[in-house]
Amino acid sequence: MPFSFRRRTVVVALTTVTITVSAFAALRESPADFDPASDTQRIPPGETTVWDVPDGFEPPDGVGPSDSPGGPESIAPPPPEETEKPRPPSGGATAAQRYGWGTPLAADEFNTTLDTKAWEVYNGPGHAGNGKRRPEAVTVKNGALRITGGPDGTTGGLGWHKGSQKLGRWEARLKLNRSCACYNANMLLWPVGGGGGTAPKGGGGEIDYMETYEDNGLRTGANFFLHYDQKEGSEQKGREGNSGRVDAHTKVDLTTWHTFAVEWTAKEINGYLDGRRWFHTSRRDVQPPGPMGQAIQLDWIPGLTDTTAPGINKKAEAILQVDWIRMYGP
Repeated sequence: MPFSFRRRTVVVALTTVTITVSAFAALRESPADFDPASDTQRIPPGETTVWDVPDGFEPPDGVGPSDSPGGPESIAPPPPEETEKPRPPSGGATAAQRYGWGTPLAADEFNTTLDTKAWEVYNGPGHAGNGKRRPEAVTVKNGALRITGGPDGTTGGLGWHKGSQKLGRWEARLKLNRSCACYNANMLLWPVGGGGGTAPKGGGGEIDYMETYEDNGLRTGANFFLHYDQKEGSEQKGREGNSGRVDAHTKVDLTTWHTFAVEWTAKEINGYLDGRRWFHTSRRDVQPPGPMGQAIQLDWIPGLTDTTAPGINKKAEAILQVDWIRMYGP
């Protein structure tokens, strides 16, 4: 199926034969899109529920804040990769297993090399025009997809041609090293045929089901951001254009492997961490109007550099690893 993505007024066409500039790279045109100080819409009781993983819950991979005492030695960059222990086998607690999602419609285990027919690798300007997205920042190594980000803002991202549909479920297993807070890891669904920016008018919304924005580089938490098009006259204050947002935050040690999933049905949208639901909304007005496609990004936001926690080397390479990703039907 051909895709058409629009970055503001620039139209990019994509078919199975020809790939030009990045179809998925038209994300968040302004740093204002990331302003957590803006008024988050308060949802009437009974319509939307968002929560942290409940107290006392300890899933197999150890959801919860880091046990680090917080001193400079405890948050130093991890040792070189060649000294890292082999990661556990793929699998672990998943929403697909817990809720019986069945056989994936599409999957990539990243066992050998990147399938460039299945993935479009970004090659162009970085987030909001900062830095560069380059194909060499995206590799497959030791059975995992790797996106790296350097101190000069050279990083990567990619979109999954097979990973698009209207309604359905997506799940991935990932981890991220401690590094500069200026690097924001993001697993997201983006409109097929939608517009640029965060849910611009007619753009079709955006579902960020794992995002590390404002974690100060310690990688001790994740956000769920559901952006949606608002009706004229009822715009959420503090958001760009007509972009509304429903969000949640959970504590999790992202330096170890965890699974994140999103479930989009005609009645609700749910977010899962290691098979446990931590985001839910049944609001009809936040539903994306059309098909959504899977993207994976490591975005450089230099304005967040100074928020990096003491003891973390701001110049160290940021590394997002994805062990596998799977898409299931509605």
